[in-house]
Amino acid sequence: MTDQTDAPFAFFSASCEAGLRALTLMQESRERFLEIQLDAIRRDIKTTHEVGAQLANASDFAAFAALPVTILRNEAEHCAQLMQAWMSLAIHNQTAMVEQMREAGESWQRCQATGLQQAGTSASMVAPVQALFEKFSQAAAWKPALNGTGAEPADSTLAASRKRTIHAS
Repeated sequence: MTDQTDAPFAFFSASCEAGLRALTLMQESRERFLEIQLDAIRRDIKTTHEVGAQLANASDFAAFAALPVTILRNEAEHCAQLMQAWMSLAIHNQTAMVEQMREAGESWQRCQATGLQQAGTSASMVAPVQALFEKFSQAAAWKPALNGTGAEPADSTLAASRKRTIHAS
């Protein structure tokens, strides 16, 4: 037998789990992006050292004149690799987000099915709340008699039962 709080707790926990998965995905994405940036900076430093070495070792004017073309080619390759890494990260993030949304949808469907199953039983989720409101309405109906105003409650059956209770004592 399931407890009356199982279904509301399942809805709450499903929302919390979805939020936690989203935060985890964002953190992993940020870490991966920072790794890509760090690799790009390392490659830039390496390229700068290589260009410096080529400048220092340029033996003639022809070798010196070929350096801008070499630098541009290396920079174009570097930018292409960086863009490829960013696109790979974007694809990974999109795939993970779609998977997360699918899992969240499935968990919400399971929670709704559980809630509908409980609502269909004799001990539905509404029964405890309804009983609580009935107790409050009974207390509100008795209040005029308790404070000495003598006002009759709006519900005639409740008024009759109160009169029977008062006259019986």
